[in-house]
Amino acid sequence: MTAKHFSVVAFSDEKGTAPVIGTALSIAIVFILAGLVSAVIFSGYADSFHKGSPAAKLTVYFSDDDSSLEFKHDGGDHLFFDSSSLSVIMDINGTSYPLNDSALGTLGVGDHRVLALNKSGLPAMKLDPEDRVSVKVVDYESGALIAKRDLEVKRQMVIKPELPL
Repeated sequence: MTAKHFSVVAFSDEKGTAPVIGTALSIAIVFILAGLVSAVIFSGYADSFHKGSPAAKLTVYFSDDDSSLEFKHDGGDHLFFDSSSLSVIMDINGTSYPLNDSALGTLGVGDHRVLALNKSGLPAMKLDPEDRVSVKVVDYESGALIAKRDLEVKRQMVIKPELPL
């Protein structure tokens, strides 16, 4: 009996590797095409999902003479009060009053603006030291609360709205 010498190269089955490589390439092409198609189809949604609300550190307080609210931007994104998506709401003893905040314009870091209470759209009222007052800045587009500050009424305040000319 004679011994046969087997060579790995001689018995290599090259026919078996072609289908495996072809299948792997086909799967890779399908994943790439699926990614491209989904990127094109969902590109319109990307702006609304990834567009977050502005994040800012905002200080709000009554002016020294209690006739206005003062807004100081201490850091973060610009706040565009002249847009329809951003609003200032003043809660007085559980009642909410949206303020006419367009006079604040755009607040950037370090900016300081004053909003006169007589020109803010509040009705005529008196505020006493025991009244609970808070100011909220809300981004309606994202539904986020940007800032909320509880304010202390130090002495009686009288708000008399000015009539437009």
